[in-house]
Amino acid sequence: MHLVVAAIFVICGVIFAMQPDARIITDAARLAAPLLPPVAPTSIAIPHLYLNPDNLLMWMLLIAVWMMVMLDAVGQWIDPSDDEPIRAGRPRVWPMLLGALVLASVWPLLIDNPGVLTLASVAGAIAATVGARRAAGRHRPAIGFLAGWATALASAALAELTAVQFGLSAQVVSAVAILPAAALGMAAQMWIGPSVGYSVALIWAFCGLAISTMGSDPMIALAAIIGISAMATVLIRAAS
Repeated sequence: MHLVVAAIFVICGVIFAMQPDARIITDAARLAAPLLPPVAPTSIAIPHLYLNPDNLLMWMLLIAVWMMVMLDAVGQWIDPSDDEPIRAGRPRVWPMLLGALVLASVWPLLIDNPGVLTLASVAGAIAATVGARRAAGRHRPAIGFLAGWATALASAALAELTAVQFGLSAQVVSAVAILPAAALGMAAQMWIGPSVGYSVALIWAFCGLAISTMGSDPMIALAAIIGISAMATVLIRAAS
């Protein structure tokens, strides 16, 4: 079941990531209709950057998530760690992990529904974070990495929902997508314990988001620096 759900998650992600972003107006369409805006005005599309990247750093992050999830599934098939004595009486990891992967598989279908996407992504991030907590000390860094990426996407979905409700600018939304994730990420990393995958994924996500949205606005760069510095602090503590 773990292998099947992991494969479904990766396949759904690959299919969506390979599709062109329908919200981006092509050059040919712009020549035919010069008054078209560069992006459809109904969406800030920040969660879209995590699921359908527009730069190399975000692509590398998404591919790393896919690879780590599949390697973890194969590794558990060969050498399970949810059994004694490795489990040492602690709760099992797989229910939380499978729940997070099932929810993550449907995120691409919800990309145009900010409210539902926010609920699904927050639930997935919570499930993955609980799974990472249970997996600490079992040499399964993929779960913490998945949880960090899911936290970044959930924060982005919440920022987009806020933008839709209050009409915020893209610069403000990008900052809102980073700073709450950094605050929650620090608390989550300290709760998870000695597993650095969570912080690595969040720092990676902040760097990619800053590259995608920074442009000439210093607010996004400042928010990214604050978020990266905060997560680097807890990363060092977890690693030591």
